[in-house]
Amino acid sequence: MSDYDVIVVGGGPAGSTTARRCAQKGMQTLLMDKARFPRDKPCAGGIRNIVRELLDFPIDEVVHRRVYGQRFYSPSGLKVECIRPQISGDLVMREEFDHLLFRKAGEAGAELWDGTRAVGVAQDSDKVTVALDDGRTVTADFVVGADGINSTVARSLGFYEGWKRDTAAVAIEVEVEVGADAVTRICGVPFDREGVSIDIFFGPVPYGYVWCFPKRSVLSLGAGCRQDRAQNIRQHFNKWLESFVEEHDIEPEIVSDSAARLPYSGAAERTVVGRALLVGDAAGFVNPFSGEGIPMAIESGIIAADVLNRAVREKDPKLLREYEGRWKKRFMDDLKVGKSIAKLVFKSEKNMETVLRLAYEDEYIRDIMYKMIAELDTYERLKRQLVRRILTRHARAGLSLYT
Repeated sequence: MSDYDVIVVGGGPAGSTTARRCAQKGMQTLLMDKARFPRDKPCAGGIRNIVRELLDFPIDEVVHRRVYGQRFYSPSGLKVECIRPQISGDLVMREEFDHLLFRKAGEAGAELWDGTRAVGVAQDSDKVTVALDDGRTVTADFVVGADGINSTVARSLGFYEGWKRDTAAVAIEVEVEVGADAVTRICGVPFDREGVSIDIFFGPVPYGYVWCFPKRSVLSLGAGCRQDRAQNIRQHFNKWLESFVEEHDIEPEIVSDSAARLPYSGAAERTVVGRALLVGDAAGFVNPFSGEGIPMAIESGIIAADVLNRAVREKDPKLLREYEGRWKKRFMDDLKVGKSIAKLVFKSEKNMETVLRLAYEDEYIRDIMYKMIAELDTYERLKRQLVRRILTRHARAGLSLYT
């Protein structure tokens, strides 16, 4: 007899969602994470409206600001506003957001072990065994790897050896206290005193971008790019930060300074092996263009719990194979399109400038960009509309993106 039906390794949005949904379905579930909650998590903290729809509990207690769109800045400084009176998402501090999801898993009946590191995972025909850093072992019928890009579950069970430098991205971020009035002055929108825009800057770093995500009184400022293009990223970011501080006449107090690594190239080749499956970042569910992963993390957890429920009831690990078919139907097109857009836009500063200049000049293109931000249509359909518009109205500029 195993100790649990399901062990979930990793307590971020993917793992906590998986554990909560498994517990709600009556499975004996253990959720473990190496950190003590609440814990720091390098992330800009933007979540689209779909996150509220996916979760089965309110998140208002951790929402700092409502988002009405984005402002994009080209390498030359051209500003493109994709802002509408409709709310497109929320801004949270990941420390608070993740802690809420972790607690909700416990409220649903999952056993919570924070401050517990898994150092190895093994499986046989009957069970999965998770080895802990204190020398103990714990067993389950099934295991879920929700432990990020350096997943112990994935490495131990042969899903992959790791993410190579051209398939991963690196990000650095500082959170700075500037006061609520300064946040509103820098990022505010005319529709709502507390509402804001997210600002994205192309050009300061190669093959990526710099961001400004506002919170109540804090700005999350960071830079991300593909790992093999990340030479001197800190130097590039610091140069941009100096100009940002001077432009907005602020005296920021640094609250945190962190770095992270995340999947860039799309999903892992395998997300199911025997009695194990991967969710969230561990599975590569991060949009290669935007770097966004929270919606896919949560939805992959929901799908995983549905599949695990049947596998637990029927005691049949072969039923986990359904998981790959279901997530591919939901995410694969977006991951592929995100990768193709990233490859084209991040190719050079010239391409970044060209794309944003087209958006500046063409309201139809700006509308497509807003729909991508707010996820008002599929990435695939919006990409087709964007390509068609560029080729029919801006053919010369469009063709220059490929030269």
